[in-house]
Amino acid sequence: MNKFLKNATMLLAAISMFFIGLVNTNAAAQQISLGEAPSTGSYIAGVKFHYKKTTDGKLLYCVDMNTKTAKNIKANLVQNSKVVNGGVYYILKNGYPEKSITGDTDKDYYITQTAVWWYLDETTGSTNLGEMFKSKGSDSYGLRSKVKQLVNAGIQHKNDSIPGLKNTEIKIETSSNSMKLVDGYYVTDNISATKLVNADSYSVTLTNAPSGTIISKNGGSEFVYSEAFKLNKNDTFKIKVPTNKLSTNAINIKVEASATGFAGYTLNEYDPTDSSMQNVVLLDKEYNTAKSAINIDISSSKVSVVKIDTNTRQPLAGAVLVLKDCNGKEVTRWTSTVNAHVIRNLANGSYTVEEVTAPNGYKLNPNVANFTITDTNRDIKINFENEPEKVVINISKVDQSTQQQIAGATIVIKDAQGNIVYKFDSKTTPEIITDIGYGTYTVEELSAPQGYIKSDKVYTFTVDANHLSHQITIENAKEVYVPDTANASSIILLIIGISIIGYGISYIKKNGQKKFNK
Repeated sequence: MNKFLKNATMLLAAISMFFIGLVNTNAAAQQISLGEAPSTGSYIAGVKFHYKKTTDGKLLYCVDMNTKTAKNIKANLVQNSKVVNGGVYYILKNGYPEKSITGDTDKDYYITQTAVWWYLDETTGSTNLGEMFKSKGSDSYGLRSKVKQLVNAGIQHKNDSIPGLKNTEIKIETSSNSMKLVDGYYVTDNISATKLVNADSYSVTLTNAPSGTIISKNGGSEFVYSEAFKLNKNDTFKIKVPTNKLSTNAINIKVEASATGFAGYTLNEYDPTDSSMQNVVLLDKEYNTAKSAINIDISSSKVSVVKIDTNTRQPLAGAVLVLKDCNGKEVTRWTSTVNAHVIRNLANGSYTVEEVTAPNGYKLNPNVANFTITDTNRDIKINFENEPEKVVINISKVDQSTQQQIAGATIVIKDAQGNIVYKFDSKTTPEIITDIGYGTYTVEELSAPQGYIKSDKVYTFTVDANHLSHQITIENAKEVYVPDTANASSIILLIIGISIIGYGISYIKKNGQKKFNK
C-alpha cells in the first residue's frame, strides 16, 4: 500500500469514527415483532377493527384497512416511506396514547386509528372508510366529530417537517480535583452539574471509592455511598473519605454523572413479512443519555519511622518516641518495634520526631528529626539512631508471616565452648541482655511456642570493643495440621477384620446347627 493510499484509508477511518459518534443511539429498530390483535368496539356506522401492538406493548396504527390485519408476525422498517409525513405525525402525537380524548382507551384508540385512515383517504386517494362512516352512519357516542377534527388538523400539518430529536447534555465540574484533609476526612470541593440540557436530574456513580466514603449534599444531608445516587439539576455535593479507610498513599476516584432525557418522537412505517398483511406505523418515544466524568485524587501523607542501632543498623524495639506539630503540640507517641512505625494522613505542615525514652542499654538520642509535608513531599522515611552505652544483645522472637512478637519459645545463648550462659522464654517484647562479656556466642531455640514449628537456625555473634550491640530476630512458621492417614488406614482395616471374624463365627454356628438337626 503506497503512502497516499495508507493516509487516505486512515483519514476515512477517522471520519467514519467521527460520524459514528454522532449517530443517535435510539435509531429506529430495523425490525419489530407484532403480537395479538384484539377487536375494538363498533362505534361509528358499525365499523370495528383490531388493535395492533408490538409484543412489548407499543401501539401501532394500520395504513390500509382493506388488507388483512397484521398480527403475530415480524415487520421490517420501510425506507423512504410515503405515508410518514407531518399529517400522520400530528394525528398520532395528538391522539392515543399520547393524549386522552374521551377518557376511554378503547374509544381513544378507535378515534386515532380511523383518523389515520380518513386522513390517508383525503391525501392519497385511498378508500379505507366509506361515506357511511364519514357522514351518514350511526354515531351513538359522538366520536365522528372528534375523528374529523384530528383529520382536518392533520391535513393542515401535512407538509410540516417532523421535528428532530433533542440532544441531552451534561457536564460536571469541581474547582479542584484534589481532596483536602479536614477533621479526619479527605473532602472534595463542591461538585455540580454546570451544564445540564434536556434533563432535570442526573445520577452519580463512584468508582474506586474506599469503603465508608460519605456523600454530603447541599442542605446538610449525608449518607454512606453504596450505589448510584440521584441529584436534581441545582444540587451540589461533596465526597468525604475517612482517613482510616485509606490503605495506600494515592487513590484516584472516578466520578461519573449520567443524565437521561426525552429526545422526542420518531415516526416509522413497517412492512410485515407476510405481504397479505397491512403495513403499520409506529410513533415511538425516544430517550438519550449523556455522560460526564471527572477524576478526584487523594494523595495521603505517609511517614515511616524506624529506630535503629547505630552500629548494627538493625531495627531496635523499646524506644518511646513522640511526634509534634509546628506549634509543639503532641500529635502521637509510640513505642518502637522491629518494624517501621507508619503515620498516615498528616496535614501539610512542619513536624518533629524526638525520643522520650531510649531502649534498654542504649543512650538517649538528643537529636530532633524535622520534616515537612507538602503537596509534593508526602512520603517521608526517618531512621532514628541509638548508640549502645554498654553491651546490648536484643533478641526478638517473631511470627514469620506477620513479624509480630510471639511468646512461649525457650531460647539459649551459648559461649564458644558450648556452655549455656543465658536462657529465657520469649515474651511479646524483645529480650534485652546487657550482662554478657566479650567473646563469640551462639543463639538457638530449644522449643518453639505452641502452634509453631521449632527453628533450627543457629545465630552467631561476637562482642568486642567495636561490636557492643547486636540485634537478632528469630522467626517461626506456624504448624500445618496434616491428617494421620496411616492411623486412619489401620482403623479401617481393624473394622474390616472384625466384620470378617463376626461373619465367620455366624457361618460356623449356622452350619453346626444344620448338622445337629440332621
